[in-house]
Amino acid sequence: MTTSTEPTRAFCYRCFKPARVCVCALLPQVGNHTPVHILQHPREKHRPIGTVRFAALGLQQCDVEVHAPWSGEPCRLPDRLPAGAAVLFPSAKARAVETLPVHERPTALVVLDGTWHQVNAVVRANPWLDDLPHVFLAAPAPTRYRIRAEPQIHYVSTLEAIVATLRALEPETRGFDELLRAFDAMIDTQVAYVGRGERRCKVPRAKRPPHLPDALTDLPDHHLLVHVDTVGARGAFRPIHVCAWRLATGERFECLASDDPASEAAKLRYLDLPAGAWAAAVPSSELHRRWQAFLQAGDVAVVWTQRAIQLLAMPANTVQLKATWCNLEHRHAGHLGDVLRQCGLRADPSPFLGELGRQMGELAALRRWVLQNAATALPPEAGGVAPRHSYP
Repeated sequence: MTTSTEPTRAFCYRCFKPARVCVCALLPQVGNHTPVHILQHPREKHRPIGTVRFAALGLQQCDVEVHAPWSGEPCRLPDRLPAGAAVLFPSAKARAVETLPVHERPTALVVLDGTWHQVNAVVRANPWLDDLPHVFLAAPAPTRYRIRAEPQIHYVSTLEAIVATLRALEPETRGFDELLRAFDAMIDTQVAYVGRGERRCKVPRAKRPPHLPDALTDLPDHHLLVHVDTVGARGAFRPIHVCAWRLATGERFECLASDDPASEAAKLRYLDLPAGAWAAAVPSSELHRRWQAFLQAGDVAVVWTQRAIQLLAMPANTVQLKATWCNLEHRHAGHLGDVLRQCGLRADPSPFLGELGRQMGELAALRRWVLQNAATALPPEAGGVAPRHSYP
């Protein structure tokens, strides 16, 4: 394996900019009285021209929580908010922050960072945001953010929105002008480099050794294949057919669940199950009870994607086979069947019926292929996984 010997440019890991355009020396420490809590979409976290880092470094009372709306994980921010906190978001119920009486001014601000599409996704995933008062800027100044287009002329960057709101709430607080001047300096530098046609020269990276979950290679005798079919709309899925297969013993779990059999009977055609199968369906609550009873200490669940983890209680050792295959092959994966065709594999015989039974056979075949290739991906002295087992 060869690596580039070209020197890398110096970098400031405080403002996350190249050292020659570091803005840390320009950033003031603004003693804001109203704490600012920023809820950031994960795709904004590493944007080199993002503005949240200016707020986090320049405001004494400011913190950032990154929350993925698709994760299913609870947001930690509500537990830290004082009574009287408000969300800076122009919803239908929002009030203009400039017109709030002193006794109605928020005690803390929740600011959402992301594109409008991303912010709306964060709002939908966090219903507690709707329980808080909402405020907006009635007359924001024109944006200085010339390096990133906004969908409307009156929209501003996250930093500009925070500064304008704090100015309305704390007109006596000093330092906001200096904070915006540092912001302007970053923009001017970026525009100058683009104008001169300067772009970062990307150095080709050597492929990293595949990172594989220890539970996949160390505990193959504990593998429990799990696959789930769902019903519902985006953001509100629930399991309708669950299959699990404890490979070492052959134990199986299969359950159909329906809370509305009349409207969901058409799903049977897709599931490719016998017509009478629906008679065995149970309510969702019963499915989850049976699933909990089936799990055993030491199980290592092997699933295709995150979806199964979001919908079912899973063992602590759970392996996402799609992500594992991507890490091993250094490429993106499509559907499970597509990956099998790329690997030249056929589905293993499956003890389950229907569409999900066929996919369980595909999952079993890909698991075996990943285990065999993980053992020989790299020699042990180069950081590879030494063969330790024969994999069923």
